[in-house]
Amino acid sequence: MSHAHRFDESTWPFDSPINTHSFTTRQVLDGGLPILEVYHDHDGDWQFLCGTTQDTADGRLVCLGCMIDRDAALLQLADLPVGWSAVRESTGHAWLRQPDEYDEDA
Repeated sequence: MSHAHRFDESTWPFDSPINTHSFTTRQVLDGGLPILEVYHDHDGDWQFLCGTTQDTADGRLVCLGCMIDRDAALLQLADLPVGWSAVRESTGHAWLRQPDEYDEDA
């Protein structure tokens, strides 16, 4: 099923399709907390988190495009390599990028 977004989809900068499943939290979606942590996991998944919870009960599955609708600053991370993360202090601050530690046995 497809749905519309508020941005110009013809200029999509991500390698992943607009409707790619990604992860966020209830606090971001329902509580309006800002996205302060982004993970482009080693398996290619995207996570957009507020940094307030790691409880799986708070997890939500969302469309990548809907996350961009929520915060256009995420477009700056379209080239974030697989296995990397980006964090910022608050909205308006620059993203700090870093490779993530990966434990295959975890």
